[in-house]
Amino acid sequence: MRSLTFLNGIIFIGLLAFGCAKDTLPTEDVYPDTLMGHWDIEGGGTIFFEGESVSASAGCNTLFTSVTVDENTLSFSMFASTLIGCPEEEGNREQELAALLDSAIFTYELEENKARLFNLEEVLVLTLVRPVNVDLVNNWELISIRTENAISSSILDTDTGITFSADETISVQTACNSGGGTYSTKDQTVTLNSLAFTEMGCEQERMTREEEFTQALNQINSFTILRKTLTLEKDGTVYLTLQLDE
Repeated sequence: MRSLTFLNGIIFIGLLAFGCAKDTLPTEDVYPDTLMGHWDIEGGGTIFFEGESVSASAGCNTLFTSVTVDENTLSFSMFASTLIGCPEEEGNREQELAALLDSAIFTYELEENKARLFNLEEVLVLTLVRPVNVDLVNNWELISIRTENAISSSILDTDTGITFSADETISVQTACNSGGGTYSTKDQTVTLNSLAFTEMGCEQERMTREEEFTQALNQINSFTILRKTLTLEKDGTVYLTLQLDE
């Protein structure tokens, strides 16, 4: 009897450990062990690593160049920049970032949601933080639509938007009519179902814009959220861009 009790205890502990392991997400699933992707820069600005290219911004111009990543070493080439006139605060920060990053060589370390960049004298130069993205379940305002001819914004888009609710229903306001349906998500894919709209007549410009919006909406199969911006996409191509309605 004692042996049987001991064996049952081992089985119980094993099952308990298995259950705990299953419920605990590995750290690498929460904080990717890579420098690639979007980061916020402590002190102001953003930076984006993608393959062998990198871009940075202080909110006005975009700085861009190529980068070589060798183990924990970063080697930037000379930065180029778009040439928009900027407000003084953004312009000054942009110049600071350009001076820090241009043709620079850094070592870096990753720790959870942060990356620290050190110069060759091992002095901390920049701290990067993974951006906090809002949830899909929110009210979203339309910014732009991909049409046959271009990506466009319009004054008619005022009050146009989408609300994703926690009960997997969706409400839509177009330039003319309103409607809704249901949605489902898995990872970064999204499927919209049973969309239906009111049939109120509006002036032709509004009807045309509504058609562009609903046609784009019917194309999408995935989404991306970066900070407070939602893009609805088809196979990686952005069809609708929306911002958080605050």
